[in-house]
Amino acid sequence: MSPVVESDEEITAVTVVSKKITELKKMEEELRTLTLTDSLTGLYNRRGFLTFAEQHLKVANRTKSKIYMLYADLDNLKRINDTLGHQEGDEALKETARLLEETFRESDIISRIGGDEFVVMPIKDAEENVAPITERLKNNLGRYNAAKDRSYILSISVGVTFYDPYNPITVEELLSQCDKLMYREKTGKKNS
Repeated sequence: MSPVVESDEEITAVTVVSKKITELKKMEEELRTLTLTDSLTGLYNRRGFLTFAEQHLKVANRTKSKIYMLYADLDNLKRINDTLGHQEGDEALKETARLLEETFRESDIISRIGGDEFVVMPIKDAEENVAPITERLKNNLGRYNAAKDRSYILSISVGVTFYDPYNPITVEELLSQCDKLMYREKTGKKNS
């Protein structure tokens, strides 16, 4: 709104300009979602994960809370893609995402950070809660495989590491530790 002022300083009118920005705001929100979300699974992508994980570590530091990170890798995705096609590989990725969403809470940070790699950072979960949650993931995976009729078994290798606010590290360092532990499990599966 702008006043229209005459030469004698008297306001004789008011100019009102109005613009509807609903569509612009909707488009801005869609763009924000696209930058943080994996288009295939609907989970957070790497950027989304890093954004929320950084904030989660700040909270853990402030409250002196121990938290953990779970790194999951879909086993044999290359074989699924090579023998059954990329569409079936995409389905395996989507099913893995659904299993993680079923296993963890809606408030937890669940992400597909690339290829066949998934990361979960539960909100307000400490060390003592890891075993029941990883067991629930294995049980959910077992039920899923028992109920599905397909030519492969969905298999996930997992690594878990903890964040200690008294010995802080970066999210990237936490990811690296978790990845190494996951790879150790994956190597153990191949060797057995």
